[in-house]
Amino acid sequence: MIHDQDVRRTLGFAKSIFSEPDGKASFTRIATAFLILAALIWVTRLVWQNHALPDFGGLTLFITTLYGLNKAGALATTITENKPEQPKP
Repeated sequence: MIHDQDVRRTLGFAKSIFSEPDGKASFTRIATAFLILAALIWVTRLVWQNHALPDFGGLTLFITTLYGLNKAGALATTITENKPEQPKP
């Protein structure tokens, strides 16, 4: 039997997975989850038709590039926001 408390706890956990530490939704985490789901469906279809596993190198690179670009953007924002003030002449 499923209880309300278990459902709330599970939804809270799912929300924490797809949110940044400040509570905002994380585009990168949601997009990565979508890409992984799409990749799983695609690979399952390929295996079903060909009866062999495809090469995962390009797929892994594609998914991790999205994450890396987001982290690079966040790092650039952090660097520019925490830039020390220039002395006034």
